Amino acid sequence: MKQWIKAFLAGGGLAVALLGTAMARPLEDGVAAYRKGDYAAASQIFRPLADQGNAAAQFNLGVMYKRGQGIPQDYAHAMIWFRKAADQGYAAAQFNLGLLYVKGDGVPQDYAQAMIWFRKAADQGQVDAQASLGRMYDRGWGVPQDYAQAVGWYRKAADQGDAVAQSNLGAMYQDGQGVPQDYAQAVAWYRKAADQGDAVGQANLGGMYVNGQGVPRDYAQAVYWFRKAADQGDANGQYNLGVCYANGWSVPRDYAQAVSLYRKASDQGLVFAQRYLAWTCSNVPEAKTACLPSSTNKGATEIRLKKSGGGRFLIPVSINGADELNFLIDSGADDVVIPFDVFVTLKSDGTIRSDDLLGSRTGSLLKVGDQEIENVAASVSTTVGKVSGPLLLGQSFLTRFKSWSIDNERGVLLLN
Repeated sequence: MKQWIKAFLAGGGLAVALLGTAMARPLEDGVAAYRKGDYAAASQIFRPLADQGNAAAQFNLGVMYKRGQGIPQDYAHAMIWFRKAADQGYAAAQFNLGLLYVKGDGVPQDYAQAMIWFRKAADQGQVDAQASLGRMYDRGWGVPQDYAQAVGWYRKAADQGDAVAQSNLGAMYQDGQGVPQDYAQAVAWYRKAADQGDAVGQANLGGMYVNGQGVPRDYAQAVYWFRKAADQGDANGQYNLGVCYANGWSVPRDYAQAVSLYRKASDQGLVFAQRYLAWTCSNVPEAKTACLPSSTNKGATEIRLKKSGGGRFLIPVSINGADELNFLIDSGADDVVIPFDVFVTLKSDGTIRSDDLLGSRTGSLLKVGDQEIENVAASVSTTVGKVSGPLLLGQSFLTRFKSWSIDNERGVLLLN
């Protein structure tokens, strides 16, 4: 898993570098005020220095506008001050200017402009800009995708000790993108990032131990690194640690722990975790209690389910306020799925309107019990001339809830 640059400012601090000793004391006073949290005083010190052309003060004022510290947040003004400092060759300002173009903050999003400013900063050795250039080439943003160039820039930043670049370089070696596939090199770079506390590097290193790639398979080491990543809130670390608990890899098998970790990763939108959570709660009797809503989630909506012939659950769902139809719960499906013949009927009777249509999909209001969810994406299955398939209730609906679970014993769906 590759990352975008996380830090907005290298080192997390303001610029102290000066263009002239006469301005040294005021600039230092401004930085001191900023570090004490007296942002109003800091901005009052930086502004006259910036107006006199001090690049460090211009950069600092841009930071404060970007963050809304002591002055109202204003990306357009941040852009103005970063540009003034960048035009003087100030590398940190050039990097931040590029980042504004990447994100479209204060200016229209423009990857080509971002590349220009990243390169100016990277050519001066600015590590965040080097790592960012690697990501731009990796993704093909503003330039043709070029893995070899991505590797080159990741390596420059990684050699300076940048943990994100080290983790991304490891991923390039693992996938064989821009370099020959080399699991040992992948492990080496993941370890450098992991040792600096980079959560993605830690989760990726754990994955190498699980798969025995570049290192002997070692579930104890995998659990160690997954836990470090999970403790930082990394979704992949949480999910993979959950898999270890579900399988009893170097830890006692514990479905309650697995479900808890799957749920944390699911809440961050990790699809694999959402699917494993759904499958575990539907198919593993030992996980039933853990899958029930916690005592802090009182007031869950309970919907009585029907069992289909194959032992799977059917649930009554209303589309756009019309009569209920029985949907099959399929946590492995990405979307809500409506068979073509049912779609034709719903469209002809006005249940699905023209403004609901999104190409070959629909965006409708679904009601389950007393829970209404708007703009649910539904795919229309192409079963023209064939026996109608089931209506499926998949992830595009289920993941709209904070949590959901099935009580197999009582035959109810619990929604929060």
